[in-house]
Amino acid sequence: MNRGGKFFFDKMYSFSNILAGCAFAALCISVGIQVASRYLFNVSFAWAEEFPLFIFLWVCFIAAAAAYRQDSHLGVSLVFDRLPLRFRKVARYFELFLTLAFFFVIFYYESDVAFSLSSSFVVLKFPKIYYFIGIPVGALIFMIFVIEKIINQLQADFGKGAYLKNEKDPAEA
Repeated sequence: MNRGGKFFFDKMYSFSNILAGCAFAALCISVGIQVASRYLFNVSFAWAEEFPLFIFLWVCFIAAAAAYRQDSHLGVSLVFDRLPLRFRKVARYFELFLTLAFFFVIFYYESDVAFSLSSSFVVLKFPKIYYFIGIPVGALIFMIFVIEKIINQLQADFGKGAYLKNEKDPAEA
């Protein structure tokens, strides 16, 4: 991958980590305030009921996209590992394009849901679009990282670093 492309994907990854980290910090602080106020002062803040739900969705989707880029998601490779080497490339591309299609569908339909909402939160008084738009934003970041994996796979298979050419097929051994 050229330096500009790598720079873009690295910056998107850094942005995702920073955004998820800040959102997680806000989530922890708001829940901590609610717990402390309830048990220490016997007072409950109404905003602390809505805000953690709002921010939790953002944390989940943005952090999941960043984890996908790092290959930190749990995966089952039982079938893939048993495939002959020549079919693994095809299976890898199938997996990547299926993943891209899945997140495109999520992006498309959740964007429609988010932009169709006209209601607001009861206590926080801001539009619910800010809550639901976290799903398409996370799906968009996922799609960017899937595209990066497709580019890397294409470069590995057809570029300078075709790494599978020298690897022995375990099924033939």
